[in-house]
Amino acid sequence: MTQPKQPDAEMLSAWRQEVRDFLEAELPPDRAFNTEFDDGPEQWAYAVEFSRKCAARGWIGLTWPVEYGGGGRSAAENQVLLEELYAADAPMVNSVGWFLAAGTLLAGGSEEQKRELLPRIARMETIWAEGLTEPEAGSDLGSLRTRAVREGDEWVITGQKAYTSWGPMSDVLYVAARTAEGTRGGISIFVVDLSSPGVTLHPMRNFGGGVQSSTYLDAVRVPAEALIGEVGRGWDYIMRAFYASGTVEPIYASQARRLAELVSYCRSVPGRLEAPGIEADLAELAAMVHAQRLLAREVVGDGMAGRRPTYDGGIQQVLAKEYEPLFAQIYDRVLGPRSQLTAGAPDALLGGRPEAWYRQSFANHAGGTPQVKRMVLATRGLGLPR
Repeated sequence: MTQPKQPDAEMLSAWRQEVRDFLEAELPPDRAFNTEFDDGPEQWAYAVEFSRKCAARGWIGLTWPVEYGGGGRSAAENQVLLEELYAADAPMVNSVGWFLAAGTLLAGGSEEQKRELLPRIARMETIWAEGLTEPEAGSDLGSLRTRAVREGDEWVITGQKAYTSWGPMSDVLYVAARTAEGTRGGISIFVVDLSSPGVTLHPMRNFGGGVQSSTYLDAVRVPAEALIGEVGRGWDYIMRAFYASGTVEPIYASQARRLAELVSYCRSVPGRLEAPGIEADLAELAAMVHAQRLLAREVVGDGMAGRRPTYDGGIQQVLAKEYEPLFAQIYDRVLGPRSQLTAGAPDALLGGRPEAWYRQSFANHAGGTPQVKRMVLATRGLGLPR
């Protein structure tokens, strides 16, 4: 497998400009939205169309090997791409496919699975939903109860998954199921066609405005080849998948854009910057952005250099998750009480977006809650007992 060429600063700058030029040409400001919380039929159709334009440029799976439909590019280039997409609020879909599913396939999938499934993700032909969390097993994934039993040439899967984002719009479900007793060692990963008999989705709206589903698997039969990798290796695949691209979800990039809007607003209101505490609050928001950016780039740099990330990258993840609601709270404090007005209200500030950002900021549980990430810091980083 050919190692990607490591870009220098000039190459990264040119690449960032290329992405910005594309976004300026293809993403009108009124079409910028977060598909996780704005997923109506018209918005979703546009998001899929936009994502396929990115796919046509080879930007989905940018770091994957070329032989599997990827771009063979570096983690640094992928981080630049993600930063610009987040900063523009680009309506991308199928993140479960091109991060979690693809990472698992690259970590443990057979050669046949890699060559069949990865190119379809890269071309946006298959949209994946996530089947990890359960009513009794959220961040404590090791206690999941969904079971898969081998019967001849098939696996029979029974259980319930919770908080399945984009379930009704997806084609397949990434399912973690128990194939043996135990905690971590008995988990395996399966690809389940969401149109299979026995699959039922019950969509529900969340506090942030998006739709997530309770997903029921009632003796769902899948072929033997639906198993990704080896039996019982699911925990390892999931952990490796989260870091497979060597990049970090750049929430800080969207926060930096919002901060720029906030500073511009404060400058437009006479005397606002001189009000007690305002400059301190703005400085704190800026510090949050810079801290996350530096830690993210440390993770990327460690990956590119073949080093294990400091504390397994846990510091960056804890900050990112805990800063989301804190950033929104300070942001609204700077704006004042009118920040609570929703979009469409006559006196809403910044189009009513801050009110939505506040609600959405509490959706920081994906990939494990901040408390779980602190446990990672304690056990893997500091060597403390569980």
